[in-house]
Amino acid sequence: MHIFDTERRVSFPLTATAPASARHWFAEQARLPVDVSDRIVLLLSELVANSVSHSGLQEPDEVEVAVRKIPGGLHVEVVDEGVGIDASVLPRPDHYGLLFTERMADRWGYTNDPTRVWFEINGPGAMRE
Repeated sequence: MHIFDTERRVSFPLTATAPASARHWFAEQARLPVDVSDRIVLLLSELVANSVSHSGLQEPDEVEVAVRKIPGGLHVEVVDEGVGIDASVLPRPDHYGLLFTERMADRWGYTNDPTRVWFEINGPGAMRE
């Protein structure tokens, strides 16, 4: 099983294929229990799709993904240079991606300038060797 001893980063062009590219990249990086891996892949895919749909950017602009180990789990960030997140939309049922993130992640948050949405998945299964 691969453990993220160091932060790993990758960027993808902001196209319709970016969410799938992020999923495939993550799957190649880590061998985690299925329940943990599935949560991370779903959240990662959703946040990259949000960058593609809502950043106001397009190819050749890119979305960056970073993953690193934290005590007891993994920290994942999705970063783009887009328009940012308006705090008035959080969390509303019509903004499903961020509501989904709030419900599925153990912790999550965001900052703007650049837009950085992060989440953490904790638990013994996230770092089992």
